[in-house]
Amino acid sequence: MSLKSDKKNRMRSKQILLVDAVSWTSDYPEGHALRSVPKWFSNALKGAEGVDLHACHIEDDLDKAIDRDIHGVIISGSPSSAMANEAANQNLLLFLRSCLMHRIPVLGVCYGHQMIARFLRGQVQTHPEGLQLMNTEIELTPTGRACLLFKGMRTKFKAISGHADYVPELPPNCHRMAGSELTQIQAFKFQNLLYGVQFHPEFTEEIIKYLWTPRVAQWKEQVSFDLAHRIDTMKDPSPTHTIIQNFVKYLA
Repeated sequence: MSLKSDKKNRMRSKQILLVDAVSWTSDYPEGHALRSVPKWFSNALKGAEGVDLHACHIEDDLDKAIDRDIHGVIISGSPSSAMANEAANQNLLLFLRSCLMHRIPVLGVCYGHQMIARFLRGQVQTHPEGLQLMNTEIELTPTGRACLLFKGMRTKFKAISGHADYVPELPPNCHRMAGSELTQIQAFKFQNLLYGVQFHPEFTEEIIKYLWTPRVAQWKEQVSFDLAHRIDTMKDPSPTHTIIQNFVKYLA
């Protein structure tokens, strides 16, 4: 393919930048098929036509990554805390300012959701009920039902949650789009540009088992439920992939 035709194809396709916020430990050996955050999201986008997904790591030069006519940004989840004042978080906060300045839509997932809230001068706190690792029933608000992010989703649907921190109240000038029994702000938006979802629309039961099985020994004394059993009995809420596809199709 010539450079000219490649450029034309890029102009026709949606250019989506994925900010990979995961730093893998030795518990997850290199080479495993699931040791790839970009692959989780590319699998969630299967069937979506005209999408080019580009990935960069949260510690990279994010402003440089956005120079290539990006139509939208997705920020992944992370085992890191959005409350920390570490360099990666500061890097992401500056990047979000650039996205807002250039009117580039952003979808933040879990940690990404929390970092958007923090950027908008909201709060992120440790969840009072501890680790929320479960199939959660999400309920859309009227605002959520009217938003194209949730086009095709029922008012109530199941999703996989996997967070120990949360956003306790809406940041200024934001609109709540979804909640659950234990986490009232499961989704919110700001200016039809910044979207956050606390749950993981990209997750499958296979991903959960891969991520959490190595953590059982570390976490089992910190939770009030049988963590190994919870991991083994998680169900695959595949319709939530629609949310990621909707972001790319309608909002980016």
